Amino acid sequence: MKYENKTKQILTQILSDMDDFAEMKKINYPAIYLLGGAGCILADYFDRATTDFDLLDMEYKSEMARLLRLLDNFDMLDMYLTTISWDYKKRAIKLSEYKNIYVLSREDIITSKLARFSKKDIEDIEILLEKVDVEKLCKMIDEVKNRKDLSERVLSAFKNNVERFKVMYNV
Repeated sequence: MKYENKTKQILTQILSDMDDFAEMKKINYPAIYLLGGAGCILADYFDRATTDFDLLDMEYKSEMARLLRLLDNFDMLDMYLTTISWDYKKRAIKLSEYKNIYVLSREDIITSKLARFSKKDIEDIEILLEKVDVEKLCKMIDEVKNRKDLSERVLSAFKNNVERFKVMYNV
């Protein structure tokens, strides 16, 4: 068995435990939108070793804390600091094994990684680019560039990194 398959098994088990706990405690939880490495592994975008979950902060009610604790290692990403287009829900992919868990589209994950554009982000982007609609990605990048509700620092870094990205990948 490959190491990466083991990572997906671990992530799948964690989410299954969360779903089971929600059912047992009768917690009707709202949608959870995953991005980052764990989301990519669960959606079969790519394989790598990680067990931390990155999810969008949907301003959950306090009862969600009981569920999210089961994820153990997670980051809540605020839209003020996350470089994705506001209509991400239309493109998100529902993970059918779970009650209400989604993974953002490849294009949305790429735009989220352009704000930081670290070495690991670049490696992930290279893999994700193999199966994206480049025209859609460029449209989404423009939408993010025009967001008025992003941190100025984040938006500035995003715009600079987009220029590097376009040169690196001839997009």
